Amino acid sequence: MSELLPASVEAEPPVNPYSLLEAVNESSNTAHSAWLIFLALMTYLTIAVAGVTHADLLRETPVSLPILQVSIQLTQFFQFAPVILVLLHLGLVSQLALLARKTLEFDHALRMLEASDRRTHPLRLELDNFFFVQAMAGPERSNVMSGFLHGMSWLTLVLLPVVLLLYIQVCFLPYHDVTTTWSHRVVLLADIVMLALIGVFLMRAETSFTRAFSRTSTAHPIRFSATVLVVGFISLVSLFIATVPGEALDRMGRDMLGVARSGDLERDQRYQGGFLLPFLASKHDGALFGLFARNLIVTDTDLVVDKEVSEGEPTLKLRGRDLRFARLDRSDLHQADLTGADVSGASFVGSDLRDVWLQCADVSELLLSEDRVRAQCATARNADFSRARLDRAQMVGVDLRGARLEEAKLVEASLPYALLTGANFSSAHLEMADLTGGVQAQGANFLIASLQGADLTGAQLQFADFSSAGLQGAGLDYANLHAAVLRDADLEAASMRQAKLIGTDMSGVRLAAVDMRGGVVWAAGPPAAAALAMTDATGAIVAPPAEAEIAAMRRSVERIVSERTRKLVEEALTPLLDTAASARWAGTPDAQRWKAIIADASRTEQPTYANDLTAYLTTAMCRPRWTHGALATGVARRAQSSGFRGDLIGIYERIKSPDCAAGKSVPDKMVRSLAAAVDIARSGN
Repeated sequence: MSELLPASVEAEPPVNPYSLLEAVNESSNTAHSAWLIFLALMTYLTIAVAGVTHADLLRETPVSLPILQVSIQLTQFFQFAPVILVLLHLGLVSQLALLARKTLEFDHALRMLEASDRRTHPLRLELDNFFFVQAMAGPERSNVMSGFLHGMSWLTLVLLPVVLLLYIQVCFLPYHDVTTTWSHRVVLLADIVMLALIGVFLMRAETSFTRAFSRTSTAHPIRFSATVLVVGFISLVSLFIATVPGEALDRMGRDMLGVARSGDLERDQRYQGGFLLPFLASKHDGALFGLFARNLIVTDTDLVVDKEVSEGEPTLKLRGRDLRFARLDRSDLHQADLTGADVSGASFVGSDLRDVWLQCADVSELLLSEDRVRAQCATARNADFSRARLDRAQMVGVDLRGARLEEAKLVEASLPYALLTGANFSSAHLEMADLTGGVQAQGANFLIASLQGADLTGAQLQFADFSSAGLQGAGLDYANLHAAVLRDADLEAASMRQAKLIGTDMSGVRLAAVDMRGGVVWAAGPPAAAALAMTDATGAIVAPPAEAEIAAMRRSVERIVSERTRKLVEEALTPLLDTAASARWAGTPDAQRWKAIIADASRTEQPTYANDLTAYLTTAMCRPRWTHGALATGVARRAQSSGFRGDLIGIYERIKSPDCAAGKSVPDKMVRSLAAAVDIARSGN
C-alpha cells in the first residue's frame, strides 16, 4: 500500500492534535473490529469454498458451512457469497476512508509541532495499535517495520479480497454455468472499481477524487503501478482465462490467440486441456498453475450413493448438465440420468455407465421436426467411452459423432436415431444393440466389433468399416452400405433385405443363410461361392445408383461436420459419384458373378428350403458359442419379418426348448414379441 503522507490543507485552521487523539482512537478501535470481522469472513469463505470438490459440483451437493453446520444449495451459495463479500468490503473500506481522514489530519497537526521530518512527537505513542493508523501517524520506525505495516494494509484491503473473489469464480468454473460465472466477473470488477474510487482516499486527505488520484499516482509510481498490474492481471484471468468453454469471451480469446476454430475443438488438446492460455497449464490435465481446472475431474470415484436402487429410478440426476471435457474415467455412474446433457469431449474411459440415460428429453419432437435442439438431445461429440460399460444404455438420438468407444460394452444398448458419423467402435460389444431409425454412421469404425443380433435397419453406413466384425444374426435391412468395408466379416444368418451394396468391399465375407432379397448390388466384389450357403438373393438386382441416389449421397457427405471424416467419406464415394467410371464396372467379371448369384435362385424354390433354413438357423443360434442369446435374438427378429422363408413356429419352439441355452438369454421383450407373432401365425392357420 502506498505510504500515507498528509497533504497540505490550505485555508483551513490547524487542528488541535490533543483533542483529535481520542476521536482517532475510538474510530480506530471500531475499524479494527470491522477489519477483524472482514478477515474472519474471508477465512470462513475460503474454507467453505475450498471444501467444495469437483465431485460435489457434479452431484450438486449443498455447501456445508463450517461451525454453523448449515447446508446451502450449491448454486445459491456461489451466487450470493461473492455479493456479501463485496458489500462487507465496501463497508470496511468506507469506514477506513473516514478513519484515514481523521488520522491524516492528526498527523498533519503533529508535523507542525515537530522540529524535523522525523515523527518523534510523544503523542504518537498514544495512538491505537491498529496497524492502519500506526502506518499513517505512528512514531518513527525502521523501513522493515514500516513496510510491514503498509504491506498489511495493501494485502488485506486490496489483494486478498480480489484474489478470493477470483478463487470463488475459478472453483465454481467447472460447473459450466455461464450466468453465474458472469455474476462472479461483475462482482469482481465492481470490487476493483470500488477500490479505485474509495481507495485513493485511504492515502490522501484531499476531498477531490481527481486530485487524490493524481497525487497518489505521481507520489508513489512504483507502488501504484504494482497495484494496477495486480488488479489488471486478476481482471484478465477472470475475463479471458477462467472462461466456460464456448462462451462469448472464450470464443473471443480463441480468436485473439489463434486457437483452432474448427468443428473439432473437442479434439484440440490445447483447448481441451483446460484454461485457454496453454502456457499457463503446468499439469497434464490443464490445471492453471497446477491448482485450478475449468473442467470437472472426477476419476476413480463411486458417484452412486444407493447401489440397491430400483429399476427405472435414476441414481444420479444430471439432466441437461454441461459436462463438456469432464474427466470421469473409471467412475461409477450406472443408471445415471444424463438426458439432454452435453458431454462433448468428455472422458469416460473404463467408467460404469450401465443402464444410463443419455438421450433426447423429447423423442417425439425429434421424430416430428428432426430438431435436436428443441428435442433437447444429449450430445457426446468426440467423447471417449473406451472400455466403458454401457450395457442397456438408453441413448435415443444421442450425438456420438467422432466419439471413441473402443472395447466399450453396449450389449442391448438402445441407440435409434443416433448420430455416429466418424465414431470408433473397434472391438466394441454391440450384441443385441438397437441401431434403428436410420442412424447416421458414415465413416464409423466397427473393426472387429461384436454386433451379433444387433439391429441396423435403415442405417446410413457409407464408408463404415466392418472388417472382421461379427454380424451374425444382425439386421441390415434397407441399410445403405455405399463404399462400406465388410472385409472378412461374418454375416451368418443376417438379414439384408433391400440393402444397398454399392461399392462395398465384400472380400472374404461370409454370407451363410443371409436374406439378401430385393437388394441392390453395384461395383462390389462378390463373395466366394462357399460363403453363400443357404443365402437367398431373390429379387436382388445389379444396377448403378440413380441420379437421385447420387444426389442424396452428395448431400449426406455435405452434412458431415468433421472435416477429416467428410474428406475420407467423400474420397471413398468419389468412384461411385463418377457415373462414367462407375458404368465401366458393368462389363467386369465381378458384375457377371453377381448376376449369376442372383439368377441362381432355384435352390430357394425347393420344397425343402423352409425346413432346411429353419434347421440351419436353429442349429446356429443354439450353439454353445452363442449362449448369450445374441444370435438367437437376431434370428427371432428375422423370423418376425414379413415374408420370412423359414418356419416361425419352429424358431419359437426351439428358443423355448430347454436344450437351447441361448433361448434363456433372449431379452423378454423379444420373446414376448415372438410369442405374439406365433399366436397370429397359428390363428391364421
